[in-house]
Amino acid sequence: MDLVTEALIEARGDGGWIVRAPRVGIYRGCPPAGRHRTPCEAVGVITVLNHRMELVLPAGAGGIVTDVQVNDRAVPVEYGQMLFALATSIDGRVLASPSSPSDAASASGCIAVTCPIDGIFYHCPSPASPPFVAVGDTIETGRTLGLIEAMKSFNAVTYGGPGLPPRATIAEVCAADASEVKQGAPLFLVRPAPG
Repeated sequence: MDLVTEALIEARGDGGWIVRAPRVGIYRGCPPAGRHRTPCEAVGVITVLNHRMELVLPAGAGGIVTDVQVNDRAVPVEYGQMLFALATSIDGRVLASPSSPSDAASASGCIAVTCPIDGIFYHCPSPASPPFVAVGDTIETGRTLGLIEAMKSFNAVTYGGPGLPPRATIAEVCAADASEVKQGAPLFLVRPAPG
């Protein structure tokens, strides 16, 4: 998927945002309620006349996903239709706006495994194969987590590095299969595993 388009946003009075469709098309991949999204992060895919475009948040828009108006299945949308909202406060409590993936992860007790390079992220070694890892798997330093296609070559994403425990459990898979990813974006959230 080479095409990227920014969602339309509208500021709310409480400091949050309303995220709207930037064009008529078929929308899928809406982030679930409660998930944190940061500026320039992908929030689904919109298909227009058989052209798939990754939908990203514009710079300056981020928060916790609330008021989801569409489900995760393919849904026809109109220009300007509300997709979901982003909250910066809930019940009067200001939510931290993490400045980095590690800040977002630490808020949930997890550690982010971030993307090493820009490219297309793949969960599986081939379309017919199972994913390298799944939620609940215990991993150790050196384990392959996925592949990133960049400049017509495939690069293994291996677990390990500064700030990561030697053993961990996959808590969340943040990047969709075959999605465009940017360097520094969270691919997985992990929790330290005993042992």
